[in-house]
Amino acid sequence: MTTKAEVFAVEIRQMLDERFGDEFKFGPIVVWTDQDDDISFLRTYIVFEGDVHKLDPAKILPMERHLWTRAAELGYPGVPLHSYVLKSEWPDLLRSLQKAWE
Repeated sequence: MTTKAEVFAVEIRQMLDERFGDEFKFGPIVVWTDQDDDISFLRTYIVFEGDVHKLDPAKILPMERHLWTRAAELGYPGVPLHSYVLKSEWPDLLRSLQKAWE
């Protein structure tokens, strides 16, 4: 059974692939559900390989509106948060996140 977070991750990957093609390698894309002041939202970590300076905000920012609408459709009305993480930095960040949630 596919979770809503997994559906959201697949949609993000599709949008990134459409915008950047082979310029970057994206993955994993990890989505966690979170809550703040009783408002649920999706927190996404987008791991990538490539030149961070070519991660063009003009290609990323238009995604935000669509993703917020999509998150709300999935039952998460809060503003979704997205973090882009270099693949080389991901293992340390993941360990830190896991410790924080223990």
